[in-house]
Amino acid sequence: MSIVVICAISLLNNNETSGQNSSEAGGPVAASNQSQIVLSKVATANTIITNKTVFVGGFDTDYSITGTPTNIKYSEDLIISSIVEDFTKSPTVGYVMVSKSMSNSSDMTGITNPFASNEQINQKIQGLLSKSIDESTNSDTDLVEVQCSFGNSLDVFSCSSYPLVR
Repeated sequence: MSIVVICAISLLNNNETSGQNSSEAGGPVAASNQSQIVLSKVATANTIITNKTVFVGGFDTDYSITGTPTNIKYSEDLIISSIVEDFTKSPTVGYVMVSKSMSNSSDMTGITNPFASNEQINQKIQGLLSKSIDESTNSDTDLVEVQCSFGNSLDVFSCSSYPLVR
């Protein structure tokens, strides 16, 4: 089973937030107004059922932030909090594996918990987004896109910024 969710949220300069959900496939909405930022999301997941047992398969959530470097930097806190809140409310967040370089404390049986805590997930997302937003402000273009991908392990979380041509 595969689930695809596409969501676009416009973050306007006057701190108004409006949301729009869509089940139609397509690319990110271009920021046509210089004073707005477009935040879009595509989420996929699969579930495996074997011998009347259900397993969570792979999953990915991709976010795209499009706008001017100045507007993205100005709205950094709102962008980060929106993405953190959205991702941590997803049903797959409890299945994100901890990085190999990190370790979670073991329970009373001495077995190490393989799953990342919400705090670890939040810190990873905040760090990656902050770095990419800072990089986007160094762009000489009028329009940039910050792309983030969060999967089933903290090791594969990533964000990058790209200049866009109108």
